[in-house]
Amino acid sequence: MKHFILLFLCVLSIEIFIRSNYIFLINSLIKVSKKAIYIVLNKNISDHWKENIITKYSLQMIKNSLQMLLIIFLIFFIFIIADNLFTGILAFTFSLNGIIESILIALSYAYIRRLILK
Repeated sequence: MKHFILLFLCVLSIEIFIRSNYIFLINSLIKVSKKAIYIVLNKNISDHWKENIITKYSLQMIKNSLQMLLIIFLIFFIFIIADNLFTGILAFTFSLNGIIESILIALSYAYIRRLILK
């Protein structure tokens, strides 16, 4: 029974990652960070303009970071709810067998999903 619940939770987690564009959020955070570093290190840009643009970049970085954090919290919350409904799911998930099984399920599901949606 625990294996089926873990299968469901892993598939649900992967779907949340995919549908929330988590990779896009990571890439946009990196992109904005690189822009901010370039602006700060560039000596040809005035300090007044740096102040204006760095605040905008900072707000974008905060927004992306909070979205990423909320997605992670949502996934943790789903696992906690599952543990309350089915006792011992978290202990099984964090055991060596559970971690290996989760990785295999996640990789298999992502691969099969990619093949189907091509």
